[in-house]
Amino acid sequence: MSETPGYAAGQQGYSGAPADPPPPGYAPYGYPYPAPYPMAMPPQQRSNMALTGMILGIVGLCTSILYIGGVVGIVGLIFSIIGIRAVNRTGQPGKGMAITGLITSILAIIVNAIEIAVIVWVVHTFNGCSQYDPNVQPTQYQQCVRSGIIGN
Repeated sequence: MSETPGYAAGQQGYSGAPADPPPPGYAPYGYPYPAPYPMAMPPQQRSNMALTGMILGIVGLCTSILYIGGVVGIVGLIFSIIGIRAVNRTGQPGKGMAITGLITSILAIIVNAIEIAVIVWVVHTFNGCSQYDPNVQPTQYQQCVRSGIIGN
């Protein structure tokens, strides 16, 4: 029997008898050891437009009392719509973020619009009563304010 130099008996490459199979649960010689768990897939890139829309929607909702929230909400609404379209087209994750951005942007715009409407109404109501001086004619001024607010 001739042996190939560098190989011991029982290893692959031995020109003599075939090697014994590996014990159960072990990979054959020369193959990687099988992992006990499946390989994890790399995370997919999420949509940046959806993330930006969500952030702008939340910031717009938080700042809607400061009069800037409506503008930030409009920009967030645009980014959220673009993000939803991109997610649907490419299949990237992030649809929930885009929908969150859409809802919070719409709420920011609505809250800001209500705030502006209330301010315009209050200014209009009190401006109609400016003909009365509250220091000289307090009863007429109070009656005008009451009738403008209550509607008597």
